[in-house]
Amino acid sequence: MECQRCHVSGRKPATVNSRKERFCDECFINFVSIKQRKQMMKDEFFRNLFKVVYPLDQKESIGKILLPLSPSDSGSLVMLDIVHDLLLEQLKQHNNHTGFTVDVLTIFTEENFPVVRERMESLVKEKMLELNKTSNIYKVHFININEFFNSTSEVSSLIIDDGNFEIFTKSRSVGGGNRLTLDEISGEYCLNNSSRTDLTSIMKVQLIKHFAYENGNNAIMWGHSMTKLSEVIISLVVKGKGSQIATFLDTESFDNLDDKPCNYKNLYPMKDLLSVEIESFLQIKNLAKYLINAEETNSKPSCSVTKNPSPSLDKQKLVKNMTINEITNKYFQDIQNDYSNIISTVLRTADKLTEPISNMIKPSKCQICQSKIYSNPSDWLDRITVTSPYPIETNEEEYLFKQWQDSKLGQSHTHYMQLLGEIKNDNDGSNKDDKLCYGCLILLNTSIKDKNLIWPKVNTMNGLVNSTNNDRELSQILEQFEINSDLEE
Repeated sequence: MECQRCHVSGRKPATVNSRKERFCDECFINFVSIKQRKQMMKDEFFRNLFKVVYPLDQKESIGKILLPLSPSDSGSLVMLDIVHDLLLEQLKQHNNHTGFTVDVLTIFTEENFPVVRERMESLVKEKMLELNKTSNIYKVHFININEFFNSTSEVSSLIIDDGNFEIFTKSRSVGGGNRLTLDEISGEYCLNNSSRTDLTSIMKVQLIKHFAYENGNNAIMWGHSMTKLSEVIISLVVKGKGSQIATFLDTESFDNLDDKPCNYKNLYPMKDLLSVEIESFLQIKNLAKYLINAEETNSKPSCSVTKNPSPSLDKQKLVKNMTINEITNKYFQDIQNDYSNIISTVLRTADKLTEPISNMIKPSKCQICQSKIYSNPSDWLDRITVTSPYPIETNEEEYLFKQWQDSKLGQSHTHYMQLLGEIKNDNDGSNKDDKLCYGCLILLNTSIKDKNLIWPKVNTMNGLVNSTNNDRELSQILEQFEINSDLEE
């Protein structure tokens, strides 16, 4: 088979088959790059942000981009590679000048930090160093995910009253030795993998947005493919957060963080690409060596002519053990080669959605995910749900009730009622301004131990950029990656 994009006189063998078209390596790289660059130039704001603007001596003519990079995410790595090629072109065409600089942000946990550091060092030395010798284009930043708790001055104990679904809170100041960690939250509060994944994802997104706000970035480039965006859309619907879809996909409006207007917009430059195309690009450009899960990546579906064998059945996770995100991911991974039109339909439909009309007297934000609340889910759930128990009438029912009280479930409920009583009696517990969106309310009610969660209070996170520099080990690593224009080999 020959490439259908090459000139007729010199067609090369096809290595990739995508969207009913055959590509050689070079043509496929151009195909993917053009798709991303088209999104990067989608409107006037982003065109002015990414192109070289004259006169060059004006500081405001240089855009400042934040690129969240995860060594376990192929999309973010491919996106960085294409941005890197664009910067090389601008340096060559505009006498060592570029239209923008890039802040590469990696969020790590204590467990994966050594391997994350190793991969990032390799990436910096082989790619970013090439540009920074000419101009200080790249800056690499690391943030410990526990900074989500360390950078806040106040937390709230959130608890749901299962009698009427109202939210009660008890606030307290934090500092010094009473800081929270991700391991404590996931171990002490989360009852299943779905809740752990959801809370971890919320932490990462909030850290990235707070960093962009404090660091003065003009845009956040998310490495979500069309497949990934469709997965997120369906997951939001399943989790009861469908009202967030329009805001999530909004690339035209400036973001809003903690009720404060931001100077950055969100961009999804890879939204026209399937994840199988991203995996094929990754293989062609030999980028898998920078990933943590390189073996897993090599076994993922791709649109290469020589497809990798599917993982054996005994290595596949059972559906009952999967999180909601993993189930939606599996579905779209299974259909994207033969039914990619389903994925594009999901995204096109979601792009047409607008924000719901709010019926709240006072605008509110969810205390956990910080999304907008358009209607009070507690009132709606209270209207449609019967929560009062049926009274005990027989000796047998009383005997069974006592057995339940002595069980782990009964003891947990007793502990929950004690916590609820303590927070209700506290003065802070009467604060009606603290609300949760429907999805987080259901999460708290069904997947969090004792329906009680300690979480940073909205509007109390600050000093995120500076707080990372207080970590001595992290500062040493950042100093290694601070590559100045006068660096000597």
